[in-house]
Amino acid sequence: NTLANIMLGAISTGAIYDQIGGGIHRYATAARWLLPHFEKMLHANALFVNALLLSWQYDRNPLFQVRIEETIAWVLREMRVEDGFATSLDADTDGEEGRYYVWSEAEIDAALAGAAAQRFKQVYNVAANGLHQGLNILNRIGPQSLFLMNQADEQLFAKQREMLLAVRNRRTPPQRDDKVLADANGMMIAALARGGAAFRHPAWTATAIKAFAFVEKALGDGDRLSHSSRN
Repeated sequence: NTLANIMLGAISTGAIYDQIGGGIHRYATAARWLLPHFEKMLHANALFVNALLLSWQYDRNPLFQVRIEETIAWVLREMRVEDGFATSLDADTDGEEGRYYVWSEAEIDAALAGAAAQRFKQVYNVAANGLHQGLNILNRIGPQSLFLMNQADEQLFAKQREMLLAVRNRRTPPQRDDKVLADANGMMIAALARGGAAFRHPAWTATAIKAFAFVEKALGDGDRLSHSSRN
């Protein structure tokens, strides 16, 4: 359990996790989780939520609760196809890998003008010359960046992340693979149902029920289930 928690903590604080919009990218390309491959997959995020839920039910880690809530919020915001869920978001925008997700220090300063930008940059490891072609992939790895230093700080960071998300939403988004896969949807339905039960969150449970009915209708034929559907 300890090893699993260390790994989930590293994923949750690293750059493989989208610190602004929620959800994990497909995989990391460096030992310290600082450089992700930026594609986002439905099935990977369903498994991430499930793993966090199992751990959270054991020790109520507040970081894992926040990551579950943020990841499900991302799925509901960006991955809906009618009542089901799309398969993935591309890694690149306009032929440039990760451009949607990365930030120059100047972009952070402009977006957070007058809103304690310096503190945010310290905690999210923003540098003048970031790791991704000089740009920054936000993360909370390191002694300056520990989660839940205090509640007032975390409330401020949450507001700042909302400000950055509003700026990011004006960028060209990555292309979405909007086919509905039975298996990946099944994983996300299970994650939502378990999350709804564990957190006593009826909206997640209702979403899982609707998604199940949608998959049954879109992909079901008697007692058979097709693998995928689009439009």
